[in-house]
Formats: sequence, structure tokens, C-alpha cells
Amino acid sequence: MMREWSFLLYQDFDTLAPELQEVVYRSFYSMVYKDIFYLLGDHALTEDMIQEAFFKTITIVGNHKVSNMSAWMRQVARNLTYDFLKKTKKERYTVDLDAVINVENDITLGMQQISVANEVEDKIRDELLHQAITELKPDYRILITLFYIEEKSYKEIAAELGLPEQAVSQKLMRARKKLLHQFQRKWVDFNGK
Repeated sequence: MMREWSFLLYQDFDTLAPELQEVVYRSFYSMVYKDIFYLLGDHALTEDMIQEAFFKTITIVGNHKVSNMSAWMRQVARNLTYDFLKKTKKERYTVDLDAVINVENDITLGMQQISVANEVEDKIRDELLHQAITELKPDYRILITLFYIEEKSYKEIAAELGLPEQAVSQKLMRARKKLLHQFQRKWVDFNGK
């Protein structure tokens, strides 16, 4: 799921529709929660750290060429947590394995309790995103697929398509903007009905 919408992070986050902002944040939260909780062992502190990591991520993501977005974002969250632990001079401690299993079980149970309406909305959002991707010009669609679905680097894409990396970067930026525009239009049309 992260790969399918991570292109949204390259946009100005404040300009995204509130529903999209929520989807991006909810996915980020689910992705990094276990890592951060393992380091901190405190749910409230973990939530604060996730929020801080999310804001840092959306602030700096546009300045980085990232080939594996989810791994990069998890690393940003972990590094921020390590910095926090160093600043507060707390000793690192490990959480009992049973506690980690209980947290995983709680998260799993919480995810199972998501309402049918949210599940349907997620499926519709993904379908609309896929529709928006298929409506792109072929060269934009290829770039989006190679970068976000196949998770290839700019260098790999440039080699595969016989283009300079700078051209790949510029075309991918245009493809992201076009995809964002098409997806937002579809999302607004869907929510307006």
C-alpha cells in the first residue's frame, strides 16, 4: 500500500485533500508503530514520536531521491527516536518478547475491528489510484510503475529506458503531478457523489 500512494509525499502535503492526508498519515503510523514502540516501550510517547517523524519525513522527502520509500521512512523514524533517547539520556532497554507479542496482537485486533465502511473506502481509493495510473500517458505510466511498483532507482530506470538520470527525474516529477491531479479529481468526484 505504501508504494501505491508514496508519490503523494513528493507533493506539497498541505495542498492534499484532508482525506488523502489522513490516508497517508494512517499508513505511515501503521508502518512505523512497532519499531518505535519497541524502542520506547510507551504507547503515548510512541504516538508523539510517530507524529514528529511524520512531519520531519514530509518536510524533507522532496529533497531526497529515495529508491525504497518505506525503508527510508522507517529509518527516519528510528533515527529520530534514537536522537530522542540520547537527548533525554534514557537508557535503551529491550521490551519483553511477550509485551511485543501483546502489542502485535493488540494492533492486529484493532486492525480487524476497522469498520466495513473504512475497508470499502480503502478499496475504492486504491481502485481510483489504479484508474488514474492507467489513464496517464504511456511514458508517465511506465515511469510511475518502474519507480513506485517495481521500486527501481533513478539510475536503474535511466539505464532501462536509455535516458539520462536528470531526464528521468524531471519526467517522474511531471508524471507525479499529473497523477496527483487526476487522482484528486477522481477522489473529489467520488466523495461528492
